[in-house]
Amino acid sequence: MPISDRDKRTLRIGGIVAGVLIVGLVLFNVLSGGGGTEIALPPTTPRSATPTATPTVTPTATRTPVAVFTGRDPFSTPPQFLIATSGTGSSSSSGSSSSSSSSSSTSTPTSPTPTQPGGGSSANLGGHSVVLLDTFRVSGTDRAQVEIDGVVYNVSVGEHFGPGNRFELRSVSGNCGTFVFGDQSFTLCITPRK
Repeated sequence: MPISDRDKRTLRIGGIVAGVLIVGLVLFNVLSGGGGTEIALPPTTPRSATPTATPTVTPTATRTPVAVFTGRDPFSTPPQFLIATSGTGSSSSSGSSSSSSSSSSTSTPTSPTPTQPGGGSSANLGGHSVVLLDTFRVSGTDRAQVEIDGVVYNVSVGEHFGPGNRFELRSVSGNCGTFVFGDQSFTLCITPRK
């Protein structure tokens, strides 16, 4: 296929533009690359072969970070939006007249606070908010993960924990844990959400 005059002119102009760009790029790199003063490196001192005494580092006991759980299920309905209704209704009809009477009352539950999940997995004892987060078994030992006032504890059966070590895990059975606070025994169970 022969090249037309228009194609020849386009190739000639394109070649000239490409050549000028290449020459300009080379000149820019060559001319702008120098001219600076060299920075001298600091002199190195020879190292002696005699060993120096290094201080011994003693390990310190640090607490492992514990995930903080606020105790409120983000998927449950907040208590201020729950409405408990109880009503009685009766109706009677005879012929063309009918009458009905009903009464209902609404109340908001007051037992769980917005920071505690409901369903038996939390309790308020001695001013402390106690939430059972999980029950599990490690190396044949029953354990429970419990949150008290925003601090999470992983405890085994018989272990004292919490503020002042006043809480004790007595037993774990399935998803339930039995605890003692002072002389008061209580049981918390984890209820699976649907």
